[in-house]
Amino acid sequence: MTYTFPPSLHPLRDYLKGQGADTRAFASARQAAFMAQQLLGTRVKFPDKGADMTSTLFMIQKAVTEKDILVRNIPAAIDGKAKKMKSASGLSKREVRHLSKEDWNKRNRKERIKERFPAEKFSEGLHIFCDGASVPNPGVGGWGVVVYEDGAEIASAFGGDPDTTNNQMELTGLLNALEQAWKHITEWPEVTIWCDSQYCVKGVNEWMPGWKAKGWQRGGANAEPQNRVVMNVDLWKAIDEKMQEFPKFGKIHVRWVKGHHGVAGNERADQLAEQGRLEAEERGRSEDELSLLDQVNDLDARFKQIMGAV
Repeated sequence: MTYTFPPSLHPLRDYLKGQGADTRAFASARQAAFMAQQLLGTRVKFPDKGADMTSTLFMIQKAVTEKDILVRNIPAAIDGKAKKMKSASGLSKREVRHLSKEDWNKRNRKERIKERFPAEKFSEGLHIFCDGASVPNPGVGGWGVVVYEDGAEIASAFGGDPDTTNNQMELTGLLNALEQAWKHITEWPEVTIWCDSQYCVKGVNEWMPGWKAKGWQRGGANAEPQNRVVMNVDLWKAIDEKMQEFPKFGKIHVRWVKGHHGVAGNERADQLAEQGRLEAEERGRSEDELSLLDQVNDLDARFKQIMGAV
């Protein structure tokens, strides 16, 4: 079952499509709102789980129209860059004249990101995107992984934990991405995993060899013991163990990608991570309800025992 945008929300739907999101893949209005909020940077408060999301989506959609408002009296410096912007963004000189400085900078940043991560970059070979998040942090978290073969999605996975941290979910996403890479390494001798977490990317490519050399500790020998602890060391060890298997069969690369900037694979992994988080949230709520029921049953049994002794 998927969420379908009503005609009144088509401007928001079209915006999401333009950012590379698959608007037919949202399982609920809440997922659609979460993705839109991430891309637009809005801070609309969500209602309780299960509540109608229509008004929330309308408030988020308002940001789409606000971003399209033309603002006059822009700095003269922008006018001088109008011709350059035309080739990158498709805007005419007149349209660029009416952009505010803030909107100009946003568009410029987005164009630079697109130049660095063009769709063609992921259209050939095996590319795996992973993501993870916890809301709040620490709190309920989720991770997501999506696999692309020559630009087409061929596999995905997600999961979550009712009590975790943001970094733990990012690492769990990376570990599961490695699991997916292992399934395809014999067919694709070179695999690239894309992650928007510098913590994960730098950890694998820069920090982990040093930690291992020091017996999975960090810092110098004279550092305070608490400053030598590698956080989430069990996850790091699992990632290291998995990566040791790849050189026998091919190359594995873990690289950074800018998050929430229209890279389709990253947005899809983020969507899957949110799906995992929502399921973990529901699972945690069910466990709390069962625990409360057990307490009630225990009190009921004790009450009957006391009354029987009277």
